[in-house]
Amino acid sequence: MPLYLFEDVTTEERVRLAYTMADVPSCGDTIAMGDTEYRRLPETDFQVDVGAIRWKYPYVSQSLPRNLDGCKTNRQGKPIIESRRHEANVAAKHGYERDY
Repeated sequence: MPLYLFEDVTTEERVRLAYTMADVPSCGDTIAMGDTEYRRLPETDFQVDVGAIRWKYPYVSQSLPRNLDGCKTNRQGKPIIESRRHEANVAAKHGYERDY
């Protein structure tokens, strides 16, 4: 069951509460739990398992500089990353790190 972010309206303490997607209150709505009233907040941190992300290769990098040494380029000069190994080699060669 997904966790959603709530804030105590008096102390501003934040907690995560489990709700089904069908039953979760809308952002800004309040709920009462015992003597405490909580307001649902919009998520700023997404619950994504980075290890589950599957990148598709080849791809055109939107963040690397144009005409980067060691990469084929598209018509605009943006580098084309061909594989995970190629991505690691380019990063090591130019001192970059992968940004998820």
